[in-house]
Amino acid sequence: MRLSPPRCTAVSVLCCALIVATAPTYAAAAPGQTWYVTAAAQAGGNGTETAPFNTLQAVQQASGAGDTIVVLPAPLGTPPLDGGIALKQGQRLVGRVAPGSVAAIANTTPANDGDAVRLAPDTEVRDLTVTSAQRGGIYGRNVGTTVVSGNTVTATNRACHDGFIVQPFPPMLGVPFGMSLPVAPNLVGLNNGWAGIMIDSDIGAGALTIERNTVRDTPCGDGIDVRTTGTARVTATLADNLTENINQGLAKLSVLAMGMQSTGTSSLTATVRGNTQRNIALPDNDHLNAAADSEGLFINAAERSRMRITIDRNSYRHGGGHFSANGIEFVTSNGTPDSEVTLTNSEFLDVPGDIVENLNLSAEGARHVMTIDGLTASGSSFPAAALNPMVPGNLGTCLFSASFGRDNTTALTLRNARLNRCSADGIGVYAYSPDGPAPAKHTMKVDIADTSVAETAVADLHVRTVGDLAGLTGKIERSRFAGPITLGRSGGTLGPDSVLDFGGGRLGSAGQNCFTPVTATTMAAPPLPLDTPGSWPACN
Repeated sequence: MRLSPPRCTAVSVLCCALIVATAPTYAAAAPGQTWYVTAAAQAGGNGTETAPFNTLQAVQQASGAGDTIVVLPAPLGTPPLDGGIALKQGQRLVGRVAPGSVAAIANTTPANDGDAVRLAPDTEVRDLTVTSAQRGGIYGRNVGTTVVSGNTVTATNRACHDGFIVQPFPPMLGVPFGMSLPVAPNLVGLNNGWAGIMIDSDIGAGALTIERNTVRDTPCGDGIDVRTTGTARVTATLADNLTENINQGLAKLSVLAMGMQSTGTSSLTATVRGNTQRNIALPDNDHLNAAADSEGLFINAAERSRMRITIDRNSYRHGGGHFSANGIEFVTSNGTPDSEVTLTNSEFLDVPGDIVENLNLSAEGARHVMTIDGLTASGSSFPAAALNPMVPGNLGTCLFSASFGRDNTTALTLRNARLNRCSADGIGVYAYSPDGPAPAKHTMKVDIADTSVAETAVADLHVRTVGDLAGLTGKIERSRFAGPITLGRSGGTLGPDSVLDFGGGRLGSAGQNCFTPVTATTMAAPPLPLDTPGSWPACN
């Protein structure tokens, strides 16, 4: 993916020209000066605290690089400062908070491409309220070390611009009919609306802090997105943010409460902690898109990028949409990226489709690793039982892990998880390899411990292979499966070290799993190589 530079339309150029022609001229200030602006001020101010400006255009023109701009509060009900603001390098834009008032800005014009705040390198935006924007609430590109903290952003992307594009993934050619796809082929990408807070990078290094923000009530667009492409190298901290009532919008194919993406040869390393997503794409609020493809957290690697994402204490509650709506989706779309996601101490509740998705969809040999320790995933609702396993994914599995490609490396580690009330499988593990002239290098590794699964519509654990695999290994220990275990294999060969070890086997499983009596029939003549203890305790 290539990020297009911001564009000035003829209308915005005209608007800017009129502003420059009519605004008063101010003497250049010394670096580090503080300027004041408020919607409650009278005309003719000079930007001091006692005589503040009353427009964003005035303070933008007067201020210089490195200055601080303070938005003083105005009484509730006062129209916000309108027209947006483009910051200069090193500036700080700070809202002052006071009871019964608000430091509010908006952009109902085409200026700054419709963004309410346009970031510059090494800037900081704190404690503002963005009440409306034609495109982004807060947007920046190649912004170096930047902080976005404590802001409330609402009603953005009213013009419904495209923003985040889910990267293309190939169709699964060669998968036998009847085993279908975990997702539909996507050859051009899925378009999302512009995010309330979004930062793009395509060159150089960046260090981003996005914390304690609230993004809500978007009519057409994502909540918070961070994207890298080209040769950018970015580290990001996204902490204690709330996204709620995020809606897909007309002519959009997906909506993300929080999205992260890397393409090109870029790298993105992110710490994501203490964030909350709730009420995403609900039919009551998103009337045109009751069947939205909504995501709580969406992590997307493609091309030759590198991602390392660490997520802790995330809470997702109550999403709308169709079978492809997920609490969290980690997906490699194409190319040979190297990506790892670690998820700890998190909950995802009330999701239509698969609650947790771990998908390596590259046909070129990508490395894709997900580690989970401490997970509650509960309450999927898509009526999937009749379609499983013909369409195994995206139908309401608590945790779905799949890989497609003859050369992929895919791994899932699951610890201390509680999975229940899911409309398909509890844990679904699917490995697909299309036909090819060279020996398959495809490996799928699963490690499950100290996990309980219950109240699933199909199987508590479902492992299935299609085509050739160089290796399928699964170590399962100290876990409880209150429902059936299903194993399946369709054609192809498995490497000699392939095994599912339920206790005392080649992978060193400690066993101590419990299962229902019906599972004994599955284990007696398995289609996949198993190591099992002589007997298991039954789940009570």
